[in-house]
Amino acid sequence: MNKTHSARSTREPETISSQEKTSEWPSALRARDAKLATNPRRELVREQLIDIAAELFDRKGYAQTSINDIAKALGLGRSAVYHYFRNKEEILAALVEAEALTPSNLLRELIEETGLSATERLRRAVVDGIVRRLSSGARFILLSRLETQIPEELGPLYNLGRRHIYDFYVRCISEGIANGEFREVDPKIAAFAVIGMANWTSRWYSPSGPKTPVEIADVIADLALQGLKSTNNQPYDPEEVRRRIDGLRQQIDVLENLLK
Repeated sequence: MNKTHSARSTREPETISSQEKTSEWPSALRARDAKLATNPRRELVREQLIDIAAELFDRKGYAQTSINDIAKALGLGRSAVYHYFRNKEEILAALVEAEALTPSNLLRELIEETGLSATERLRRAVVDGIVRRLSSGARFILLSRLETQIPEELGPLYNLGRRHIYDFYVRCISEGIANGEFREVDPKIAAFAVIGMANWTSRWYSPSGPKTPVEIADVIADLALQGLKSTNNQPYDPEEVRRRIDGLRQQIDVLENLLK
């Protein structure tokens, strides 16, 4: 904030305390999102604000970017930005929520979808995640680069999204091992390996390259699944598989209760 604004006696939107922000995020953002969703024009401007802010945070650094910079880059006045966000911290909060919680929510829907094998579930997760990541422009790359600089009050929100993603992969791989689709491996290590393969694409992907995000995602998914594929072609007992899956689910429930 510049000296002129910091000297004002009235309370600017950017001076909201960390305690207030912590208590209001993400519920306040979701309420605001619901309101904006009824107005496509406002929602479009809001998304443009987030995109521009992500690019500026990535290029200039989060601490060095001001609301004025964001407003100017979008061709708006400073006051116009306040119709959407009270400060740049709220913009970053919206970015973290979109890029950390949205993927985990999509994976939760995928794990609940019936009729899918572990192989099909894992392939969809890897492909959808990479395509979304490589189509997010500066958004995902920003979070990767600024992970250590994310404000303290946003840390739990960011980590929650990452934990949900990790839990999904562990669960999916564990079920694949239980039903004979995947070979015997440590599910936790395998989950980190698959997530790492997917995440690293944003470091080297170039929109001007010869491969589209979908083509790249298919290659990565094939590599991940080939590494997990079971070499045992012996038939297995479906009832035993169901019992093992039920046991895994009970263990996951116990672990989730410990995290509460």
